Amino acid sequence: MPDQDLISWLRLSLISVIGPHRAKLLLSHFKSPRAILEAPVDKLAEVDNIGKELALKIVEEGSKADWGRCLDLMERLDVRIIPWDSQEYPVNLREIYDPPLVLFVKGEIIPQDYFSIAVVGTRMASFYGQAMAQKISQGLAEYGITVVSGGARGIDTFSHQACLKAKGRTLAVLGCGLDIVYPPENRELFSQICKNGALISEFPLGVPPDKKNFPRRNRIISGLSLGVVVIEAPQKSGALITVNHALQQGREVFSIPGKVDTFTSKGTNQLLKEGAKLVEDVDDIIEELAPLLQDKVKEFRQGFTDENKKNSDRPGLSVDEARIYNLLAGGPLPFEEIVELVGLPAGLALEVLTSLELRKYIRRAAADTFMQINQ
Repeated sequence: MPDQDLISWLRLSLISVIGPHRAKLLLSHFKSPRAILEAPVDKLAEVDNIGKELALKIVEEGSKADWGRCLDLMERLDVRIIPWDSQEYPVNLREIYDPPLVLFVKGEIIPQDYFSIAVVGTRMASFYGQAMAQKISQGLAEYGITVVSGGARGIDTFSHQACLKAKGRTLAVLGCGLDIVYPPENRELFSQICKNGALISEFPLGVPPDKKNFPRRNRIISGLSLGVVVIEAPQKSGALITVNHALQQGREVFSIPGKVDTFTSKGTNQLLKEGAKLVEDVDDIIEELAPLLQDKVKEFRQGFTDENKKNSDRPGLSVDEARIYNLLAGGPLPFEEIVELVGLPAGLALEVLTSLELRKYIRRAAADTFMQINQ
C-alpha cells in the first residue's frame, strides 16, 4: 500500500480538469496535493485562473474519483506512480514547461536514462524505414544510450525491438492507461520493455487510446530525451508534432533523409531544409551530442560517494572491480578516463576490466570504451 502522500498524488491525477499548468498553480498556492484535495470551493476559487466554476468541478471530480479501484488495479499489474516532486522523476522531463503531474510506470526508470534519444516516425514504415530504425536504435543501444519511442506500429516498434535485441534500455510512452495494450499485437514487446526499461504514461489506468491523447503524449517522448531522431514522416504526422515539442523544449532534432518521391519522406526532408541535423548513422548523433554527454557523465562521476566506490550490488567483486563497475553506472566511459578516475595503473585497470567483461558485468561499447551490462 503506497503512503498517504502518493495516494494524494494519485487522487489529484484522476481529476480531469487539472492539467499540468493548473496543477502548478494549485501546488504553488496550497503546497501539497493533500491540501488541494481538502480545500473548500471558496479557497480553490481564490487561486489565479481557477474561479468558482472550475473549483466546483475540482471538488466534484475529487469526491467521485474511484481511486481505490485504480490503486488495486495498479498493485495487480505492478504499476507504480512517480509524482512530479519525487527524486525518481526523470530530470529531463522535469525541466520542460508542462511536465506531467505524475507518471504511471511499469518497469524501472534509472539515472542512466538521462542519456536518452527519441526515435520516432510513421506507422506506415517502408523496408528502408524499418532498416534505418533498426540500425539507429541498435547503434544507440551499443553506445549505452536509452531509446525512447511511443510503442506504436511502424518505426516505434522496430526501434524498441532493435534496442532490446542489442541488450539496451528502452522507454515506451503510451497514449493510454498502462492496463490497455495498444496496439494489441505489441503485448509481448511491452512485456520485454518492462524488463529492460519501462512503459510510461501520464494517463491513469482505464484511459483508452483516444486520438486526442497522442499529441499530448508526444511532448513526454521529446521531454525525456536529449534529442529526437525522425525516420520517415509525412508532412502531417505525429512525429512532426514531437519535433515541434522538441524545438520548444530546446532539444536537438535529427532527420534521416528519404526518397524524394515518397510521401513518408516529405516530412523528414523538410526538416533537413529547415536545419535539422542530417543523420546517416548513429555516429552523426553522438558527434553532435558529445559535449553535452561528456559534461553530464562528469556530473554522474562526481555524484558517487566513497561508499559507492567501495561497494557494489554485484556479489563477489573485489574492491577495484566494484569501483570500476560502479563508475560505469552513469554510462559508457573511455579506458583512459577510467584509469584516471580510479587511480590504478593502466595494466591493472585493463586486467580488472577484462575480468568484469569475461563475467559479463561490462562490455565494450565502442573501440576502447566500456559500459555496464544490464542484467
